[in-house]
Amino acid sequence: MATIQIFDADNALGAEVWDVEASRKLEKVAMVVVEDGNSAVVCLEDPPRLHSYGIAVRSERFQTIYPIYGGGTKPVLFHCYGRQP
Repeated sequence: MATIQIFDADNALGAEVWDVEASRKLEKVAMVVVEDGNSAVVCLEDPPRLHSYGIAVRSERFQTIYPIYGGGTKPVLFHCYGRQP
């Protein structure tokens, strides 16, 4: 059974998220979901838009996302590899 880790403002506030293969920092990240072979970064739409169900978001899916702790207990950086359609 795969382990799912969810990172958001409660446990990874201020962490940077990078698409390593594209050398691009992901902006307006709301949540990072790490699961073996099926990870995703949830970002707020820019400009922000409201729907009847809340704020509009988009998901960017990756094969692998590595949380990097830098010696602390909370991640300070995420490296994303293998962007998926």
